Amino acid sequence: MATQLCGSPLIEIKKGSHSCCGGGAATKSSALLQGLRGEAPFDGSQFPRLPWGQSAMDAQHISEIADWIADGAPEFDPEGQSYGLKEKDWKSDTTRVEVVPEAYSDVAKEYAEYSGLVNEYKHQKGELRQRMNIDCMTPPQLEKLRYVFREMYALNSWPQDARSYNNMALIHQNHCQHGWERFLPWHRIYLYEFEQVMQDICPGVTMPYWDWTMPAYMPSKPQDGAIIPPSMQAFLNEESLVFLKGQGIPVKPLEVLVGKRFPSQQKFYAEVEKLIDPKYTAGVYRNRFTDALLDANSLWYPLRYPAEFQDSQKKPSTINKVIHYHYPTADDMEQIMSLRTFRDFGGGSLYNDAYGFMDQNPHNTMHIWTGGMNSYVAPTQPPADRNKAVKVADRQFHKRADLYTQPPNGDMFSNLTASYDPIFWPIHANIDRLWSDWQEMQPHALPEDMDSVMTPWSYTIRDTLKMSRFGYEYVKSTCLLPVGAESPVEGFVSKPIDIEGTVRSSFAKAEVRLHRVPQLPRSCFVRVFLNLQDANANTPIDDSHYAGYLAIFGHGDCIGGPGHCEVPQRGKYDLRPRSHNTPRNHRVDVTKCAKRLFAEGASSIQITLVVVGADYQEEHELLRLDGVSLNFLD
Repeated sequence: MATQLCGSPLIEIKKGSHSCCGGGAATKSSALLQGLRGEAPFDGSQFPRLPWGQSAMDAQHISEIADWIADGAPEFDPEGQSYGLKEKDWKSDTTRVEVVPEAYSDVAKEYAEYSGLVNEYKHQKGELRQRMNIDCMTPPQLEKLRYVFREMYALNSWPQDARSYNNMALIHQNHCQHGWERFLPWHRIYLYEFEQVMQDICPGVTMPYWDWTMPAYMPSKPQDGAIIPPSMQAFLNEESLVFLKGQGIPVKPLEVLVGKRFPSQQKFYAEVEKLIDPKYTAGVYRNRFTDALLDANSLWYPLRYPAEFQDSQKKPSTINKVIHYHYPTADDMEQIMSLRTFRDFGGGSLYNDAYGFMDQNPHNTMHIWTGGMNSYVAPTQPPADRNKAVKVADRQFHKRADLYTQPPNGDMFSNLTASYDPIFWPIHANIDRLWSDWQEMQPHALPEDMDSVMTPWSYTIRDTLKMSRFGYEYVKSTCLLPVGAESPVEGFVSKPIDIEGTVRSSFAKAEVRLHRVPQLPRSCFVRVFLNLQDANANTPIDDSHYAGYLAIFGHGDCIGGPGHCEVPQRGKYDLRPRSHNTPRNHRVDVTKCAKRLFAEGASSIQITLVVVGADYQEEHELLRLDGVSLNFLD
């Protein structure tokens, strides 16, 4: 409502001046309508008619938009009135959400978990945004991710738009680096560049990672596990049934499939054949099912046949027997993480002495595992050259007609097409996460040619060595409790935070973080207790609920005049270092306590902070902070 287009308000509301013709004083000054109607300055004299790059909107729809503006631009239809606009024609702005502290009960004084995306807070505060484990993300987080992918796909309508999914995927086809030391640095940049486009659409979204060694994937017998993350599998929703019914497909028997996940289209159609006539799983009907599945989940991809392999007799088999690769297990990853040289871990500097173990297994294996072999066309044997397994020339990616095809192998099977499958990104995010973990253990193990430039960008290998400079970190899952640093916190107690079973059973580290703590006037300790609401300064630190502490060094009396100790606002050309009074973040490792509580049967965590002064008395008017978060790491 506050957006301006070419100096004029996009939508201007003038209450009380509704026109039954949809074009009265209530709407004349709205730049949106001027642009859609082709009125000055959108008549070609200064700017082309809206929508730019597409056909003009018909008069009926423009009139409906005008009526909507004249009615005050309501978020919902008033009294059941409908403006006849399809969802795809009108999109709400989901990109900027102000993060404010939740009000808490004056009685219980329990701070509530922020219901939005934690990365919205991170974005606003200039902190590292967090890439999370895709299997530990909440439904709202996953829906934002799907929204971003849908928007990037929509940009494919403009072939010259570098932000479109097609153009971002083409970078890998034309420039990807494998088989030597540029493999890891190049893909770190590629992920970053893709993520920047995602965040241009929605600042709170980051690229999640897929930890394929989690128990759900049964690495020792992966064909019996989850195959791929459930969030990336095919499923129908209620809207799917409405669409399919309109295509002449009987949907009543299909109601049992709503919400059920299928790792590939073949498994989905096998289930459909049990419920309705098999004729609906072939030809035009099959294409309409593909439409429905794509519309329900933009992270699903039809040219993907994960875990599906056949022997020479066209019988189902395993990746081990057909391709002679084996799914990466936790033991495999432990061996790779124990390597000590970059040449062994990430690759050497010469092509004839190059392949790093990360590039072989897990990387190559996960490409083959997720690509798979299409049993619908019954390939008789795996291709000798993976890059010749799929059609590349003259192919218009992400046009629906191409997604209806049935190639013998999935796109992930080849490096030339892999990046068109959304699953490519979480796989490579996990590769990058493992490299970052290895870097902490082997900080001096570096590639040899540090100044080589990685096309098509201008980054060098040296530029990629610090992951934090690109503004992200990896966590398994996270939750945020906004507080607000305007006034001291008398006592911090959170509401119980429910922790998913996938997190409770497999995290390696847990941290409580205090965000944006300003310079405090006096020194203090901050003790952290878990699931002990009434903890205070007298609670002994050998209590089983005591999780850890941090020490904050106080500022003391100011030696200067008014404003001397305030944090200065740095201008664009102010080259002085940051003020020593700049608010800081603090971390407390609470792993042992959290694991003990979960082992005892706890399914939620409640955080209590106790502030203890230098005199070992409890402080009630000292601590200020902007927020508290609970983070689990792999």
